[in-house]
Amino acid sequence: MDTKPNLLIIGAGGVGAVTVHKAAQFAADFGTIVLASRTRAKLEALAGDVAARFPNVTIEVRTVNARDAADVEALIKTVDAGLVVNVASPYCNKAIVDACLATGAHYLDTAVAEEEHVENMPAPWYEIFEFTRRPSFAENRQNAVLGIGFDPGVVNVFCAYAAKHLLDEIETIDIIDVNGGDHGRYFATNFDPDTNLREIREDVVYWEDGGYKTIGHHSRKMTVTLPVVGEHTVYSMGHDELHSLPYKFPKAKRIEFWMGFGERYLRVFEVLENLGLTSSIPVEVEGHKIAPVKMVKAVLPDPASLAAGYTGEVCIGCDIHGTKDGAPRRVFVYSTCDHTDCYAEVGSQAISYTTGVPVMTAALLLARGNWNPGTMVNVEELDPDPFLDLMPKVGIDWSVMDLPPDGGWSDAGQ
Repeated sequence: MDTKPNLLIIGAGGVGAVTVHKAAQFAADFGTIVLASRTRAKLEALAGDVAARFPNVTIEVRTVNARDAADVEALIKTVDAGLVVNVASPYCNKAIVDACLATGAHYLDTAVAEEEHVENMPAPWYEIFEFTRRPSFAENRQNAVLGIGFDPGVVNVFCAYAAKHLLDEIETIDIIDVNGGDHGRYFATNFDPDTNLREIREDVVYWEDGGYKTIGHHSRKMTVTLPVVGEHTVYSMGHDELHSLPYKFPKAKRIEFWMGFGERYLRVFEVLENLGLTSSIPVEVEGHKIAPVKMVKAVLPDPASLAAGYTGEVCIGCDIHGTKDGAPRRVFVYSTCDHTDCYAEVGSQAISYTTGVPVMTAALLLARGNWNPGTMVNVEELDPDPFLDLMPKVGIDWSVMDLPPDGGWSDAGQ
């Protein structure tokens, strides 16, 4: 961008808190920094927290209904935002994207758009809403970078990096996400319970042999031994990045996402599911329509409240099989992050941190002109090198390790 863009961050939850702290840390790259969400008290508290850490940076706050495109459009015009970072609920994506198109603001988000009361959307998810807007962004020469949290996001960058530097051909991609931390609560979700429980409950969609396959949740599992967090059982799960990566790697035989769950978490989830309490389809309760998962969300801890006592680390990465110079090669490209360190730095837990840091890294690349696709893209379509050079400076490092090409994780050796 020719001048420093005014930055508008929409969303003041756990990820929004990390994002605005990181924006303040790199305030010299932006004009004004504005934080917006529905609740003024929450905005003012967060702006005050940022001011305590960065006393020379001003964070403006505005209230907005992020599900109303006209309201978002008016806000973008009022603050003259050149760059909009959407870290609100994925239910807000449609309104925010359309508001950006109407105003010419560049757009970033961390998750695919969802309909609040629709489950098991057909694959590929990005074709339902986002990709229908791609021609408009291209016509406007306007940037939109989709799904740039960690997963989706950094894992997509890892795949692009592996294709550029580590492998000549990619055969399989296993994206693995393990939280080895402990928040001390009996049961809690690390981000919005509405979104988290829904994605666990829905059918698993993954890519195999040139098409999408669907299986029941928790019906496939494996044991992995990852750096720092050690041995964990991970389960195949549907996830956003699986709905864009096959466009970049159509010859891959399989692309699959795996997430770690503890036994207690699975037991509680099973009870909630069997009682119908994870459903996002509204039921009538004393004359009012409400989705059961909303009731569960109301009684669970706010994910942001977990940060103060969270200990342990997370490890997220891509186990990629392929060939290099005609020989089999298998690499694990990954990052780790410590909950306690994240809290000390920005007052957040590592799950929020590993989403906020990547989206701010991408915002900086757009603001500085290192990325300028002039259309709507998923992050794996862009050059991975500038991102992976900058992300450690923003807060998260990354590594590559070689694994036995023909072995399982039990043979990996840590």
